[in-house]
Amino acid sequence: MPEEKQLIQPLQVERDEYGFWTHPAWPDDGDECALPFSWFGDHGLEYCVVEMENDGPEELNAEWLDAGGDYDCSPWQPSKPAGNGWFTFSIHDTEDGPICVWVRQKVAA
Repeated sequence: MPEEKQLIQPLQVERDEYGFWTHPAWPDDGDECALPFSWFGDHGLEYCVVEMENDGPEELNAEWLDAGGDYDCSPWQPSKPAGNGWFTFSIHDTEDGPICVWVRQKVAA
């Protein structure tokens, strides 16, 4: 019998001292920076990735680069994608800087 998928629900986002937070449903595959693209679809989610580099204030991005990525990104409030139902699934660092992964339940066509 196939494994039953749990409906992923939004949770209160409580960012850490560096401004990061990840939903506990995020799959742990040992590579915390890897985006689990197929996992989203398998769980009935669509996703949208917002990069601080393109979304955050210029000053914050400059401070982040100057600090070599060892900096607090909590002043960044990621822009929510257009449409209804989006919630934060993760705000974490990548090789290219902080990103916010937004998800929502797939909308039936």
